[in-house]
Amino acid sequence: MATQPATDPVLPLLRFGLALLIVAALYLGQDVLVPIALAMLLSFVLAPAADRLERWRLPPVPSVLIVVALAFMVLGVVGLVVANQVVSLAESLPKYRANITERFLALRGEEGGLFDQAAETMLEIQKDIRRTPREVQSENEAPSTSPWRHGSPQLTARTPKPIPVQVREEPPSTIDILKNYLSPVLVPLARLGLAVVLVIFFLLQREDLRDRLIRLLSRDRLDITTRALNDAGNRIGSYLRTQLLINTCYGVPIGIGLALMGLPGAVLWGLLAMLLRFIPYVGPWLAASMPILLSLAVFDGWLWPLAVVALFVVLELFTNMVMEPWLYGASTGLSTVAVLLAVIFWSSLWGGIGLLLAIPLTACLVVAGRHLPQFEFFTILLGKEPALSPQERFYQRLLAGDRDGALELARARASEGLMNLYDGMVIPALHLAERDRHAGRLEPELQQSIVANVREIVEALGEEHQRASICASERRIDLDETGFELDCLPSRDQADELIACMFAQVLNQQGIPAKCLSVKSLAGEMLERVSRREFPVVCVSALPPKALAHTRYLCKRLKHQYPKARIAIGLWGQSGYAARLAPKLTEVGAEAVISSLETGARWARQRMNELAFAPASQPIEVR
Repeated sequence: MATQPATDPVLPLLRFGLALLIVAALYLGQDVLVPIALAMLLSFVLAPAADRLERWRLPPVPSVLIVVALAFMVLGVVGLVVANQVVSLAESLPKYRANITERFLALRGEEGGLFDQAAETMLEIQKDIRRTPREVQSENEAPSTSPWRHGSPQLTARTPKPIPVQVREEPPSTIDILKNYLSPVLVPLARLGLAVVLVIFFLLQREDLRDRLIRLLSRDRLDITTRALNDAGNRIGSYLRTQLLINTCYGVPIGIGLALMGLPGAVLWGLLAMLLRFIPYVGPWLAASMPILLSLAVFDGWLWPLAVVALFVVLELFTNMVMEPWLYGASTGLSTVAVLLAVIFWSSLWGGIGLLLAIPLTACLVVAGRHLPQFEFFTILLGKEPALSPQERFYQRLLAGDRDGALELARARASEGLMNLYDGMVIPALHLAERDRHAGRLEPELQQSIVANVREIVEALGEEHQRASICASERRIDLDETGFELDCLPSRDQADELIACMFAQVLNQQGIPAKCLSVKSLAGEMLERVSRREFPVVCVSALPPKALAHTRYLCKRLKHQYPKARIAIGLWGQSGYAARLAPKLTEVGAEAVISSLETGARWARQRMNELAFAPASQPIEVR
């Protein structure tokens, strides 16, 4: 036990160091990990097609080979179309040289301005880039070898004449050409080829790989790991297939619209719009910037460039506001901030491939955290669900002294009804405060401030919702003639009184006469209040868990002095606790043990409808 405090501060450092090691491994091992991640991503997309072919009685190997071949044939055709469009666009650009020059002259303004200086700088940089390294080296070495380095000595007859030097570069060999032009392409091609092979084997052995992952992650909890893998596969596969459909419906109109406008390379821009839209937030703007700039160079005037801008804006708004909400049946579960962080993190690690893999990989982490406790950190940090429950958010506002923020939360929840607000948010928040108070984590001043703020919120919302229907008002007048009124008695402290006031407020809103007594009243005063009625109906309000003894005492004294009294005990917000203590409370005269305002309202309406107020034949337990 003595070593435990010493090891606790070390654990966060160990976890931080482990996280740094994982990030370093992801960066250094990208040559191996990127093909694996691409293969897993494509496997999620292609697995349903392979399963469909196998259900059609096709053997597994031909099914996988057909699906993979068709997928990469489509990718190859797209690549050929893009290359052809790029070549065609490059050949057509010289036709628009005069228009481009005119655009630049129109934007230049006065001669010698900022635009001219920028153009001259660019020309100088271009000249420097075209110079060979030997020319630069000879110019740098010329001052050090010159005879005029320390002055200008007089020329004499013995001074040797300079010998002209001519630099001849040897033509590059075939190996050098292959090294310069093929080496940058070999690495991506090797990764792509490895990804293709991995996709085939992943699809062929997907059942075996799933079983191995289940045993590796959670051998003793097969149900949790199976649900996690199924959830991840369904979410990622559904996201990618839906995103492909949305991007296709986005890129095809872009290509058709640009072709109708006469913009060169319309097919290229449509394909790029479809592909770049896989990159969150940044992709659509990158796809739109290139055709917009080209339209400024190609078209005369500003009408058609504005039409190109309008085409992208309209389609983007339609896609974001109509298609995505309609087609995204299963969300990835990522928040907006999580998407941005994922894009920054994975792109800094793996470059352009990281942009494409950012959302699927991050979604896998969030799904794993939803089912496996060791990954819960990712769900809390990156998930779309609120990190705090409604009662926790309400309690946090109260702890921070933010009464206005708590009131806004309560007002938003009160749109579903005061009873729903109190049962679902306010009473659970008071339970949290009561728990912290008894644990010594809540100062008495802060606890009193919380109760006071909640009381103000309850009174404010009660005034806002104090509009009873005409029918309920007439019913209340009739009931008032019978003398019915339910007395809400607090058991011990201010929290008990506050919930009693909520109960009375809810009952009055429903047309059931009720009145709340102050906790400052003595037990004798409460009994005197009850004695004014021939058949008293009483609800003793108590907030668990520390008010049981006083509640039993008050209930026993009421029943002993007024045998005809109908008594309910409200152990609010703790249904299990109320069920466990119900036998003890019925022994001392309680007719019902209730745990929510909704259940209490039903019990009060039953008592109200018994106009004769006949005493119960035996106690009834209401939960």
